[in-house]
Amino acid sequence: MVQTAIQLFTLADVEEPLPELVARVGDTTFDGVEFYDAHFDALADEETRARTRTALEDADLEVAGAHVSIDRLESNVESLVSVCRDVECSTLVIPTYEAEAFATREGVEAAADRIAGLATDLESHDVDLLYHNHTFEFESVGGDGEVAFERFVDHADGRFGFEPDVGLATHAGYDALSLLEQVAGAAPIVHLTDTVPDDDEKLHADVGDGVVDIEACADRAAEGGADWIVCENGRTDDPLASLEHGSEAFADLRDRV
Repeated sequence: MVQTAIQLFTLADVEEPLPELVARVGDTTFDGVEFYDAHFDALADEETRARTRTALEDADLEVAGAHVSIDRLESNVESLVSVCRDVECSTLVIPTYEAEAFATREGVEAAADRIAGLATDLESHDVDLLYHNHTFEFESVGGDGEVAFERFVDHADGRFGFEPDVGLATHAGYDALSLLEQVAGAAPIVHLTDTVPDDDEKLHADVGDGVVDIEACADRAAEGGADWIVCENGRTDDPLASLEHGSEAFADLRDRV
């Protein structure tokens, strides 16, 4: 059964400690949470880590994954793995990369090789590594119209997985269903986000407020073997309303898949 989670960046403007944010999500229908980079700073404190673990247990929530910068991964892998063990997080996600790298085939392949090396290191700790797309990965590279992300997936060659963000791909003009098809079998977590193209303020939108066929994407994600579908609105003006709206919408999606 596919489970639902919220990327806590949606609640970045809610001025509450991490354990309280987890407890707040526990009052919704979501099955889990997804942390992001700043949370590793908070979880470095042993008391906060213990309180967060207790909050997760009390709320009956799982950690779907955690976004972490590639620089932090390369410099601090042992401490990251320690945090992951304590909060029972088995998946880390690189949330973005230098856009310039995706401007050439050589840059794309070098990025894939770099990430694959980190995935190998994490594998020895029983932690999986995924890559989360933004918009710049969908530009053409070379003279034959090849899309950078497609080259990236080919060169990854199964050495790491993906967390496709359907809204960001759509904002870039790339077909969301094609994206999910391309990473099927290698995308245990899918960001089911909405968007309004040509409006940077609506790069992310609450599901149903944009142009993405969220139900079709949920179906395709499940068909492709996703374990988690994740809600995120990184541009919300009302994070608590987005949390509530997302909870209701994703409960319906979970029921249909």
